[in-house]
Amino acid sequence: MIDIRCQALSQWFSQCIGVPNPKLSVVSADASFRRYFRYQYGDTSYVLVDAPPATEKNIEFIHFSKAYANNGLDVPRVLFSELEQGFLCLTDLGDQTLLPLLHTSSIDDMMRWYQRSLNQLPLIATINPQLSSQHYDKAFFELELGIFDEWFCHNLIGIAVDPAFNKTLVQCFDEIIASALEQPIVTVHRDFHARNIMVRDLTSLAVIDFQDTVLGPLTYDAVSLLKDCYFELTDVQRTQLLEQTYHLFIERGLINSSSCEFVQFKQWFDWMGLQRHLKVCGIFARLYLRDNKADYLKDLPLVVDYIMDTAKQYPQLSPIVTLFDEHIIPVLPRKLTECMQ
Repeated sequence: MIDIRCQALSQWFSQCIGVPNPKLSVVSADASFRRYFRYQYGDTSYVLVDAPPATEKNIEFIHFSKAYANNGLDVPRVLFSELEQGFLCLTDLGDQTLLPLLHTSSIDDMMRWYQRSLNQLPLIATINPQLSSQHYDKAFFELELGIFDEWFCHNLIGIAVDPAFNKTLVQCFDEIIASALEQPIVTVHRDFHARNIMVRDLTSLAVIDFQDTVLGPLTYDAVSLLKDCYFELTDVQRTQLLEQTYHLFIERGLINSSSCEFVQFKQWFDWMGLQRHLKVCGIFARLYLRDNKADYLKDLPLVVDYIMDTAKQYPQLSPIVTLFDEHIIPVLPRKLTECMQ
């Protein structure tokens, strides 16, 4: 079958660089509808993106590529674009993401990679917010938690809870949202984890997949990294890195130690992670059920572990413990086995 969009992408790129019939190799796809290709000739290399404009945020990608770079972050630069068709040509950052290095590095080296990554957060947090048309408010958080309810609870697991318990659960969600909204509001990447951090020349870091950047709670990107859905730190390692993050944010003027002690910061972090991981359950379920992408389901057990670990630490979150203990955990292994067969 002829890949019409790939053919059109090749023809467009040919016109951009003046090379007939450029040979493209597949780089990767991701959780979206984007596809990535590479063109290489001698020492010259470009990454081409097929990003259908009906589903992808190409204008935002171009805006934030400039904004991140202007704030000192290494990101792919947009060299050419054709927004009507949804084609982009980017500088090539290579293939090395941070995630494999976390698995193979010594503990000391792994912690150094995390420290380098955390140093990117103040740069992201202070990006010009005028480029973000969206921001996290109560409605936005409710929309994300609705993804958990619809796609994970109802469509994947098949849960039906009684109205009285559902009311208690909604009240619990409201408390989680209130915790997020009381934090300082900064610019957040929204998916800052080891698969979206590139390592260049085995030393410097670059950030990708930033088109969903919005204004949001201070701890959002920190929890995306330190409670990564694809890699697990020990509790001791995570606490050590979280303390470093707290002091880094104080040093950069993002929080004030007199008005936010570490205990408060950690609760913000924990509850922010809970909201994010509930949303992720819904997104991973939707990727499987709607988009036929089953690979993400294998990461759900770690996400559920994060949820339970946090919910059990705070009595206010006991309805979430009840939901998972009584309705989700007893059936989740069987459901995942069925889905991944």
